[in-house]
Amino acid sequence: MNENKFDVIYLESKIKSSNWWKTALKTIDSHYTNERGVMLSHHLEAVYQNIENIFNYPEIGFYKELFGLLHQIKLDKESVKNHLKIVALLHDLGKIEEDKTLIIPHPLTGKPAHKRHGLVGLMAAMEIIGNELEQLTQEKLIVYRTVELHDISFGLFREYRSSGDIPKSDKLSYIAKKIHPEPGAGILYLLIFKLADIHGHQSIEDVIWFYKIAASNYYKEFNIQLPIPTESDIR
Repeated sequence: MNENKFDVIYLESKIKSSNWWKTALKTIDSHYTNERGVMLSHHLEAVYQNIENIFNYPEIGFYKELFGLLHQIKLDKESVKNHLKIVALLHDLGKIEEDKTLIIPHPLTGKPAHKRHGLVGLMAAMEIIGNELEQLTQEKLIVYRTVELHDISFGLFREYRSSGDIPKSDKLSYIAKKIHPEPGAGILYLLIFKLADIHGHQSIEDVIWFYKIAASNYYKEFNIQLPIPTESDIR
């Protein structure tokens, strides 16, 4: 692999030849019952295809505004697509070794952290493609942290449903900066990924909720208007 290029095809081959992927091929996807025969690898492939589809949609309506926002924030559309395709293949690999009861050192910070599947997914990403991303500092941060944080919005949504707590701008800014230093960019990676990570999800209420919260409690302070999808935009 060219050390100065984010080579999607090569990274995909590394992921799919890993022991993590071999285990995913025979691990039941938690979104389905055992009788359906849907493996974790099927889910990862489905989310990957959803990313491809999203970036190929005609730029009209919601998607015209969304992709216009990429340009406004100075993100390259093709690069974001490629980053998220790799995230898609990695994001739920952590479910293979998740154990929420354990607290382990965070692999990037050393701080104590629960062994949730996002964190384990980050560890898998580091093991599988860490060497290939070593010279690509920004791309490495984007992939690692988006894998780790891909499900954080669902956690925030569950917290809102149970307590009424709504994440404020400081919390959203903290999350965003872990992924990308450009204001607005990190949350946008998570928002686009949420559109794709719906395979096996009966409800997408949390997706639309996250867009609304991000629009009112984060992008508003940058004078950026975030488009809000409807269910027909997502499914």
